[in-house]
Amino acid sequence: MTHAARLLPLCIAATALLLGCKAKVDVPAPSTPASAPIGAADDQPATLMAQVFNGWTATAPHAASMPSGQGAEQESVLVAPLRTVPLGDHHRMLLVTGVPDEGTGQPLQFNATSVNIGAYVFEHRAGHWVKTFERPSLTWTGFNGQVGQVKVHDLGDGRTVLSIQNGTCGQDVCSEWVRLFNLAPDDARALTPAIPLSRKLEDAPGCAAWLAGQPPANTTPTDPVTPENCVDVSGSWHFETTGEPGWPELVLEFEGRRAVQDASTGQVIPRAADGKLVLRHDGSGFKVVSGRNPMQ
Repeated sequence: MTHAARLLPLCIAATALLLGCKAKVDVPAPSTPASAPIGAADDQPATLMAQVFNGWTATAPHAASMPSGQGAEQESVLVAPLRTVPLGDHHRMLLVTGVPDEGTGQPLQFNATSVNIGAYVFEHRAGHWVKTFERPSLTWTGFNGQVGQVKVHDLGDGRTVLSIQNGTCGQDVCSEWVRLFNLAPDDARALTPAIPLSRKLEDAPGCAAWLAGQPPANTTPTDPVTPENCVDVSGSWHFETTGEPGWPELVLEFEGRRAVQDASTGQVIPRAADGKLVLRHDGSGFKVVSGRNPMQ
């Protein structure tokens, strides 16, 4: 084929385009810009869960590996959404529970089975919720595979606190604790250790009599009651503003009784176990500034 013959089809095609002919041309689809956000269409817990855990659905157990809290060890847990926490207009924190997996997709639920709490923050960008922060294991807490009572407290000035209150009974003793956590767009961490809130051994053989000022019955329980563990104390807590700028104080109030042994007579007598404990935020967490916890 001559050079002129090879150019002829190209000239015809060019002429057709100039004359407005509708020739089919394969044009590649425009690629998505690298900066385009990829995220959730809404801030519902189930939608955000699917962004964090690939393949998660609300209809089937989903196992994920989480830090066990024991060094570098990991533990398989069954994840589920706990709740979504608003952090201003443009951020949401997804709280996720993780109960240890017994190996068959069923949760462990022994008394000592605690639950992992994970925290994942999403920011609203160009109509989507994009994950910007994560703390897969904020804490392990709870008993019997249950978290307990979870509340979110808006303290104003952009401060949001999570409280987890739970307890358990065993060997005639019922105890309860509370712990607080800071929640922020770029932070999720503990503000307090687990604070004892209540303790009761009143129904154990001998303890009820001691707390009533009577000699104990002649019983031989498996775990003998002693003045050191015979107690019936209940506590409550609240935030209290001081008029000063910054964090409010954390106040715990206790009331109840405990058995004590008189040093001079050796007699076991009941004594009031009332008290008030005040903690103040020092920039990193709440620290005790006055009072004492009668259970410590």
